[in-house]
Amino acid sequence: MNPAQQELFDDAILRVLDGNRTRFGLGAEAIGHLIAQYGFQSPAKDAVLDRLDYLSRKQLAEEVDKPDHRANRAWRITDVGIDRLDTRG
Repeated sequence: MNPAQQELFDDAILRVLDGNRTRFGLGAEAIGHLIAQYGFQSPAKDAVLDRLDYLSRKQLAEEVDKPDHRANRAWRITDVGIDRLDTRG
């Protein structure tokens, strides 16, 4: 992906997370399915995980603490991520 596509992909992930503001978050596979509504058809799970790690480092998303189920990682949007979406419209 070029930088412009990557930015759109990141915003799409944040929009999916914004649509699910629960304390439980969403897993990478669920995000991969839900992101189709933003024009990204079946992205690889690794691609979604890479971007979620990036968004976590930028404090736009955060991993939900699930110590008993580490294999089933999940993320939710942060207040910083919500602000980013609000400023971008």
